[in-house]
Amino acid sequence: MITAMRAGAATLTVALQGRLDAGGAAALRPAMEFLAAEAPPRVVLDLQGVAYMDGAGLGALAYLAKRLGRRVRLEGASGQPLALLRHLGLDEAFGLPAPRRASRPAAGFAWGGSPA
Repeated sequence: MITAMRAGAATLTVALQGRLDAGGAAALRPAMEFLAAEAPPRVVLDLQGVAYMDGAGLGALAYLAKRLGRRVRLEGASGQPLALLRHLGLDEAFGLPAPRRASRPAAGFAWGGSPA
């Protein structure tokens, strides 16, 4: 589940991979306990390699966030995990960037695909 850890003076980045479901969350539990006890001031969880996340995965993230307070941040989430976090309004709580909003179409462009 954990594929890499990079430590700096004040930040520990942990790269995760696979499924963050009941099995993945259970496998991650010992690392979560370690992070809660020994983590530097900031922990970044890189979810770039996580293809799927469910309620158990969210529970694991919530557990770590509760233990570390505001010191945990998520990066690299995409696809289904990002959609789930955004759907539940947790993206901003974990420091993920806000979704890009559709901008106004350029002059002469119609949303239907044909010129205005």
